[in-house]
Amino acid sequence: MDGDVTHYSDLSYCKMHSPRSFACFVSGPENRVAVVALRNLAAELASDDDIEAPFIYLHGPSGTGKSHLAQALVHEIITRNCSLIANIWEASALAGESARELLDGARDSDLVVLEDLQQLAPTWAEPVIQLLDERRSNDLATVITARTGPQQLHYRGERFSNRLTSRLAAGLVVAIEPLQPANRLRILEDLARQRQLALSEDVLSWLAENLNGGGRQILGAINQLELLAQLHSKSPDLDIVTSHLREQVEAGRPTVERIAQRVSGYFRVPARQLQSQRRYRNILVPRQVGMYLARLLTRLSLDQIGAYFGGRDHSTVLHACRKVEEAMGEDAGLSGAVRQLHAELA
Repeated sequence: MDGDVTHYSDLSYCKMHSPRSFACFVSGPENRVAVVALRNLAAELASDDDIEAPFIYLHGPSGTGKSHLAQALVHEIITRNCSLIANIWEASALAGESARELLDGARDSDLVVLEDLQQLAPTWAEPVIQLLDERRSNDLATVITARTGPQQLHYRGERFSNRLTSRLAAGLVVAIEPLQPANRLRILEDLARQRQLALSEDVLSWLAENLNGGGRQILGAINQLELLAQLHSKSPDLDIVTSHLREQVEAGRPTVERIAQRVSGYFRVPARQLQSQRRYRNILVPRQVGMYLARLLTRLSLDQIGAYFGGRDHSTVLHACRKVEEAMGEDAGLSGAVRQLHAELA
């Protein structure tokens, strides 16, 4: 599952409730729309009211809590009305002889949650389309999660069919953004308090600024610091924390090589061509996006970024960044692509 217990707002409460409940999830600007949408859906499912948004598509990078929210939805509706039937499974489960049984069993369920749709094998796209069409015509609730928006979905480099992506885009599409430092700080403070781990403000601030891998990385870091505190019989100070976690933090930072690989995969051009002197449009735009993201996400100078992307100078990189910013204001497709890449790489 692609979920994290990213936040426990009240430890005593959460011990009495499912750790995947809404009560144990932090709502911030990164995920507030998704939380509201699923809470509303839970309330509508548990009542006799018509469902306003029977199909919801949640997407965001790994570690943003998609699975937590999906499982919280299932927990909520069963808690409110135990007679409701909910199915929740990952797209990778659609393989072999049992896949048809899963789909058949989901046709009349009150709620179906299909997670990690990017793992759906192409051979099962058409049965999923049929399932979505049947559930939509019957106003039955369906929630799908994935790492990317509908139009960016691909399986092993092959984009999903328009028949499927058009249906996914027709629902309520909600993006969940990576945690920002302010929310990471809130989570760290709560986790430290729960573990009775007395971390100083400078330690918490350093962690919030540098742990950008999502809830899973935050929880892992707190586990490590708790162990350090037990070994040394005192809470670790900033020198100990940075020394212990710096290698892990540096390993998680995006590099220009990683950015180029991800951009080339997204735009489906060879990474080596981003480093060439060619100025064909199908290469020029991805190269400019790569430069733009490298400037945002790395500590490299403009000259260093230009050197990687074909030996260009700093003025060329600066021009590329301005062109991308201008194009994002006019081209919604490019803006979505850049935002998606930024979220995945940050």
